[in-house]
Amino acid sequence: MSKKMGDIESFEKSWQGRTEAYYNHWTRGAPKNQVQFAFRNHWIVIKELMNNKNFNNGKRYLEVGCGRGSISSYFSDAGYECSLLDISEEAINIAKEIFRRNELKAKFKIGDAINMPFNDNSFDIIVSIGLLEHFGDIKPLIKEQIRVLDKGGIFLGYVVPKYRDNVQNDYNWINDILKGYVSESKKIIQPQKEELYRTDYDSKKYIKIMKKNGLHDIHASGIYPLPMISHSIKFPFTLMPEKSEKVLLKYFRKCLEEQKKQSDINPWLCEEGYGQAFLIWGFKK
Repeated sequence: MSKKMGDIESFEKSWQGRTEAYYNHWTRGAPKNQVQFAFRNHWIVIKELMNNKNFNNGKRYLEVGCGRGSISSYFSDAGYECSLLDISEEAINIAKEIFRRNELKAKFKIGDAINMPFNDNSFDIIVSIGLLEHFGDIKPLIKEQIRVLDKGGIFLGYVVPKYRDNVQNDYNWINDILKGYVSESKKIIQPQKEELYRTDYDSKKYIKIMKKNGLHDIHASGIYPLPMISHSIKFPFTLMPEKSEKVLLKYFRKCLEEQKKQSDINPWLCEEGYGQAFLIWGFKK
């Protein structure tokens, strides 16, 4: 693949030799850091979206571009028949180890998201987190996911575009302070993180393709209306010390509680362009 299509080499370098790659962003208990908190809220939103008359209520689940499989861990723990696919062998090995440690069940496949090793209509739920934005041409990627989705199945894409003016901008000064502190302390020396290709497409571009390929009741929403705080928020995310994360979570919970008082929708959802990402979803006819 070209550098404008999420090339394999860049993804492999992002996963290799980094402690963060083995972070477990899933937990049965209360989240202990901001990324666990984010994935818990992603899971809550997805469960709400599956409570839809158009969904066939099937249990066959696939995560495309699974990485460490954080959202899949929630599905596996809830009893779904999970399959995880990633083109990176390094990512699949990390996902296998995380699932093994937590006694979670899943099938793992190394494969290309544009040519997946699955038959038509094989799954009831297809999810991708932070995948679609790494491809300049998203048509074959979406078409392939819909191909393996069964009638009445739900397609969910969590997209993290190249935002220039969202919630993060108001908090970048904090991250700059943390970067300076870490740089001066020189306590942590790690290889430079690979800069991954990322598009700035909004949801309209994705929705148009979804409609043409047999999905209906299609929607989009901004999601994750909170900042990411760290000396490095690039993939794979670097967490702060445990006490700092605890203080941050207290602030985040308060923010969501205040938002919930002002709206009937899940406070983890927001206006597109404000949050860290946007979510697109629809059902196969």
